[in-house]
Amino acid sequence: MKKILIPTDFSEEAGIAIEFAVELALKNGLAIKLVHVYEYPMSSAYSTLDIGGPDPTESEFVRTMIDKNKSLLEKSARQILDRGVQVDHELKIGNPFINLIKELDSDGYELVIMGSKGSSGFEEMIIGSNAEKVVRHAFCPVITLKGPIKINTIKDIVFASDFKGDHPELIRHLKQLQTYFGAKIHFVRINSLNSFEPDIISKRRINKWLENQMFDNFDVRIYNDTDEEEGMIHYAEEIGADMLAMGTHGRTGFAHLFSGSLAEDIVNHVKRPIWTLKMK
Repeated sequence: MKKILIPTDFSEEAGIAIEFAVELALKNGLAIKLVHVYEYPMSSAYSTLDIGGPDPTESEFVRTMIDKNKSLLEKSARQILDRGVQVDHELKIGNPFINLIKELDSDGYELVIMGSKGSSGFEEMIIGSNAEKVVRHAFCPVITLKGPIKINTIKDIVFASDFKGDHPELIRHLKQLQTYFGAKIHFVRINSLNSFEPDIISKRRINKWLENQMFDNFDVRIYNDTDEEEGMIHYAEEIGADMLAMGTHGRTGFAHLFSGSLAEDIVNHVKRPIWTLKMK
């Protein structure tokens, strides 16, 4: 059974991701794994001059926090199971981002769903900067959420690219995304000051790219704007799109428009759900 990974720090944002994932799992026959990463505190408040070992007060505090978080994790898992979704859960100790990437590498996840506070919310252990790091490094799709949303409201998905190169894994996952929601895909090339080309050239390349992909329920648009990020957001607003999708972390070809900070900027500043996939 295909699985969704949900990192949780028990915040409101994590709860939003869990609710979204449960709806998606129920509709598509998916399983869920909840992972909480407890980051060992290194505060000077617990430091000691005794070279003989860790401060016992700190050890007691850590044990108490781990027990508390295990209880919260088990409660969340029971609530998911009670709704008819197969669920597993695990508490890990250490760096949140490193543990999440190791978890993704060790098991065959089809999707990660995370809450995100955006650029002002980096104080959270999982929700915040780690969402952007996971977007940049995960080799499976990541959906980031800024607020509550029902999956049956996702009918129009904008996918922006420069439409260069063949990337079968991206196509496979993008088709799966469309199937999950029964949505229409709006393919768009943002014609910006930095990447301008005549429409006729863009249209020829896009049509050639699409002719062998066998997508259903889609349309194509070339959209002019000052830069790629603003163009993607403005186009989504113009058509009332419910989700944005893009390939990330590339320096040439297909992912060039959405390499590095651009994908992270969009995750930080757009209120719509964002679907991203790192290009190998």
